[in-house]
Amino acid sequence: MKKHKLIQCLTLLLSAAAVRAADPEPRYQMPPIEITATRAPREGFDLPLATTVIAEVGRARPGLSLAESLRPVPGLFIANRHNLSQGDRLSVRGLGARAAFGVRGIKVLLDGIPLTMPDGQSQLNNLDLGSTGRIEILRGPSSSLYGNAGGGVLAAHTQAPAEVAWRVGPRLIAGSNGLFRAQMSLAGRAANTHAFASLYDLRSEGYRDHADARARGLNALVGHALTPNTELTLLLHLYDAPYLFNPSSLDADAARDAPRSARGFVVGQGASKQVRQGQGGIRLEYRPPHAPYHRASSLVLYGVGRTLKNPIPGRIIELDRRAGGLRTEHQFAWAGTRLVTGLDLDFQRDDRREFANEGLPEGERVDDDRVFELVQYGASQVDQEEQVQSFGPFVSVEQDLGAALTATVGGRYDRYRFAVDDHLRDMGQFSPMAGVVYRFDPFSRWYAHVATAFQTPTTSELGNRPSGEGGFNPDLGPERVLGLETGLRRHVRRARMDLEVALYQLQIADALIPFQVESEDSEEIYFRNAGQARNRGLELSLSAVPHPGLRATLAYTFGDYVFEDYEVETAGELVQLADKEVPGVPRHRFFAALSYDSPQGLFAEVELERVGRYWANDFNGPPPGSDASSDEFFNRAYLRVDLRLGIDYRAARPFVAVDNLFDVQYNGSVVPNAFGGRFFEPAPGRIWRLGLSAAVGR
Repeated sequence: MKKHKLIQCLTLLLSAAAVRAADPEPRYQMPPIEITATRAPREGFDLPLATTVIAEVGRARPGLSLAESLRPVPGLFIANRHNLSQGDRLSVRGLGARAAFGVRGIKVLLDGIPLTMPDGQSQLNNLDLGSTGRIEILRGPSSSLYGNAGGGVLAAHTQAPAEVAWRVGPRLIAGSNGLFRAQMSLAGRAANTHAFASLYDLRSEGYRDHADARARGLNALVGHALTPNTELTLLLHLYDAPYLFNPSSLDADAARDAPRSARGFVVGQGASKQVRQGQGGIRLEYRPPHAPYHRASSLVLYGVGRTLKNPIPGRIIELDRRAGGLRTEHQFAWAGTRLVTGLDLDFQRDDRREFANEGLPEGERVDDDRVFELVQYGASQVDQEEQVQSFGPFVSVEQDLGAALTATVGGRYDRYRFAVDDHLRDMGQFSPMAGVVYRFDPFSRWYAHVATAFQTPTTSELGNRPSGEGGFNPDLGPERVLGLETGLRRHVRRARMDLEVALYQLQIADALIPFQVESEDSEEIYFRNAGQARNRGLELSLSAVPHPGLRATLAYTFGDYVFEDYEVETAGELVQLADKEVPGVPRHRFFAALSYDSPQGLFAEVELERVGRYWANDFNGPPPGSDASSDEFFNRAYLRVDLRLGIDYRAARPFVAVDNLFDVQYNGSVVPNAFGGRFFEPAPGRIWRLGLSAAVGR
């Protein structure tokens, strides 16, 4: 009997050994890249949609634009306006290019707290790139997780807490066009508590006339472990910009012959912005030890206060905003199933006052905050309270269907209520998604994804009516998106190379399109819905480490964005714009970078970006009846090269950077459909920067 049992045990051991030999575990372990923007931490390599993580955001960079760090992301186009008053214009797969200012169509988060307001408008003022540690990007419709996220999600995270008792990090940057930025960070850890705080002051004269800027900010984070399984985090983000001048856009001739100039009318109107914004939040996370099934929960409460004074040509806008909300997330996992569910509740209240802009006193020209005392107020045009309330429950289920296949399904229902005075607008939609991931082997993944999205107009888009009336535009509705995507990820061990390819198509109904009316004394931007648009494209990214310390990065984006059904009235006639390209986004964009970090602490980075030409108006050239040249209606292709050199020497890190090394003249952005052909926002030529940072601690 004993002999029989011994034979059985040997047989089982041999069988187990044979199975292990036939299917050995890989000796090479890929570095895990965790994504948290999916409402629950997930391994990025196994997600059924395109993702990118930028782990090093601020090295040898001034922190003025997201373009400094996010150009390696395919499918994401950042039109750097080189105008701190207006900020970057972000578009993912063609969505978001409509933004007159701020960010549209992309959900933006900072440490889990929304920077996107309930109406879909995101302000990046509180996003201090000098204290940001990493940024996650989800590309493609993400309304099944977040409201107003047709283009995707951008989730930024403050630098990781120090592993030492305390660390002080001063940082100074000076450069061309009067740039000076001073920053001080303090981080520390004691027992169950960690903290980080960063304070900065920024001054710039700007590349163009009438582009002076002054801003300062504070970012702070304190985390405390209440129990071994529960952590409480307090967050505070403050931003104060006494003045941000706006040089506005130029026509093709002025952009080519006098790129530094600003139109006299814009200067005389004191076009500028004064902003004060504060945002605070509390995050409570509960992650108990593993039980028969895994579970975790989090709760976020946040509040925002923002005040704005904004003289623009023709008008002066004053805005007091109060917003806040609650976010909950709950995770469960058992036997190959993972479930995430939660709820978002948000509110926004804007007290909006608008006056005619009588301009600065004749002969006055200022470049500081006195502009807000000198600009002359005219008759009151708008005095109203605008409110937005949103409600969004969501659920997502991920199920393993065998050893190699995983399926994900989910959905979210969004309900928005816009109110101004006695007028109400309700908008709502259910946004489902489904995706699959197939694992060819430990280092290869194929995925497919289908999702819908729902994007409301913002309060400013609803309130800006060509007729000049108050209230909301009754003819402006939300845009709806249906997205299809498939992709392949591959990690090549021997070359230490990561490759990702994605193909997608978006069908957009009632697309929100900006335009200006014929007026020499106003630059107000209005919006209308186009019938149908179709965005399709290809995204390719490659990252390799062929030698220790040497890294190469490539990214290529092809986008074919066209209207399928869009009628516009011009000169008293309806014109069909089907097959015309959507303005504001290039068909081709290529990025390449090579960096080297030596064992002695020296580092060097060279980056190259080529952006193809793209149209600046819906007509893709002169409108009917115009005798203008088509050259005046598109932004020419450009190629720029940036270089950074530095050394990590003990506690000090000096560096020198040159942007646009070969002094190429180009426009960094356009204002789609601007009146008078004033589409273009010129970018600076060669820019020099010197910096010094340090890290002292124990």
